[in-house]
Amino acid sequence: MKAIHFVFTVLFIFLSVLPEGHAINITNCTDKQYRQNNPDKCNFFIDNSTPIFSSATVLGGAIALLTLANANKTSETSIQNSYVQPTLPSYNMVGGDVDSVHLSNTMDAPEYTRNYNQYNDIRLAYSLARGFTGKGSEIAVLDAGLDSKHGQAVAAIASGPIAPDATVKSYKIAEDFNFVSYKEIGNIINSASNADIFNSSWSVSMSATALKSKNQLIQLTDKTFVDSLSTAAKRDAIFVWAAGNDHSSQSSALSAMPIVIPELKGHFINVVAWDSETGALANYSNACGITKDYCITAPGTNIDTGKTNASGTSFAAPIVSAAIAVIREAFPYMTSPEITELLLTTARDLGTPGVDEIYGHGMLDLERATRPVGAALVPIDNGVMQQLRTARVSGNVAHKIKNADLNFAFFDDFGRAFDAKLSDNISIQNPSRALQELHNDEEFASFSIANFEFGFKNNDLLFGDGFLKTNDKNIMTYIGTYNEKSIGNLTFFQRTRFGISALQEAQNSMITGFSNIYTTSLDFGANLGDWTISLSIPDNIIFGKMNIRLPIGRAANRDIIYKDYTIDLFSKPSIEYSVSYKSITAGFVDNPYGTDEIFILTKGKIAF
Repeated sequence: MKAIHFVFTVLFIFLSVLPEGHAINITNCTDKQYRQNNPDKCNFFIDNSTPIFSSATVLGGAIALLTLANANKTSETSIQNSYVQPTLPSYNMVGGDVDSVHLSNTMDAPEYTRNYNQYNDIRLAYSLARGFTGKGSEIAVLDAGLDSKHGQAVAAIASGPIAPDATVKSYKIAEDFNFVSYKEIGNIINSASNADIFNSSWSVSMSATALKSKNQLIQLTDKTFVDSLSTAAKRDAIFVWAAGNDHSSQSSALSAMPIVIPELKGHFINVVAWDSETGALANYSNACGITKDYCITAPGTNIDTGKTNASGTSFAAPIVSAAIAVIREAFPYMTSPEITELLLTTARDLGTPGVDEIYGHGMLDLERATRPVGAALVPIDNGVMQQLRTARVSGNVAHKIKNADLNFAFFDDFGRAFDAKLSDNISIQNPSRALQELHNDEEFASFSIANFEFGFKNNDLLFGDGFLKTNDKNIMTYIGTYNEKSIGNLTFFQRTRFGISALQEAQNSMITGFSNIYTTSLDFGANLGDWTISLSIPDNIIFGKMNIRLPIGRAANRDIIYKDYTIDLFSKPSIEYSVSYKSITAGFVDNPYGTDEIFILTKGKIAF
């Protein structure tokens, strides 16, 4: 038999004793049991002459709308049919670094399917698949405590699958329908000295536009409370505030505090609620209004905590708080202003293009927030940053680097370090034997004594550009022998050379130095009239080392971390087979580390 779920709505309004001379029009609502049984009759309202704030109390302060369904819910969940986020091959594209199987398994987990559509709206699967779980952050939940359904629900969302490894601590600022004083709230904030995120799922009925100055805020609340916000901001904490559930074009006055407390800018995010079923701002949620520059949207309707279903900006706020914990873990060197800017910048635009007064910056997006933003930059140890482009490197060196399987870090517009494979950012560039044969200008000085020869030539065996740039010209000193023997009309020849190069690293390169590089080359073949057949082993490294210094990350103090590596450059030789007739040469190069080459060339001179 199909179960029937009863749904009821409770609006929690926390009131304290009003100043003398102001009355609340209620009937039996002073009785706790009556209030609980008759919430529709105890929707308190304040006389127009009554100030919304009191120096000792939160007057008319509302912990946002809470919908409870099936309060005795079991662990059984129903899996909703929805789409799976796509993955693309490039890291700078959506999910390009995430294995599709891992992503699918993440989205199939029971704790994910419980709020499948809501989590897909914020693209949670990607931050989870990238391994970020909020470890190391402490979220202080300023709420009604764990003995209230509201406090339980907010804490459950903050400690749920978005940031399951974050530390969540509940601080009781209200009991039943009564807030403690603002001074006490300030003392509670000061006592939570280890918290780097404060979740405040409560608001007041005063509009954000009515808050004009810091002095006014102090008069309406308490100096201890206002000072506690500034103190927490100075130690780099972030406040996440629910916008309120009045279906107003403006958020609550508490959401406007950064406008009158400059220290809170970059340390405060206002949150409006999204309805994942309707695909719009929830019908109860206040809009961002004048807080749009630091306002974000997050799912807040029908959030399943495992025990209750909750709806309200109260429950959109802890989703954002958990997201901040994810960013703090992933990038521990980021300051609060950088984190808030990141979340706002990477939010998906909703409604009117750009930042607007309804959705602010748009939907919280944990896929965008945990991948690079902007141009990828590579730091060089001398302090230079250069744009990450695929480095072209000569074949044998490229092979040795790829074989070393090294990782390095590149940086985005926010200075965040991202891990990448060095081998994925190198293309093999083989020196063209055809061009070398055509130019035949490698040697610029040579000497012969009998069958011995020595001289100097340019060596391009260690060509590299980009972040692995080498000097354009590297001089090799060589010594060798050349021998010929004729049998009738057939002449056999053989040339062997041994070379040494003292290379210098280029500026603005990850390459920091070379040992002496030792090479050998071999040519032998035969001439018969105008025909020549030969087999050659071009210059090949038999001994040498290259030192590189790679950025591998960023420390908590923002210093870039480097690590030194030594690459052994000994490599297998390429083999060239060629046939020449007069001035025409055809050849084939068998290259063990790159593209094989076939060439046909002719050389000639024009005299004037």
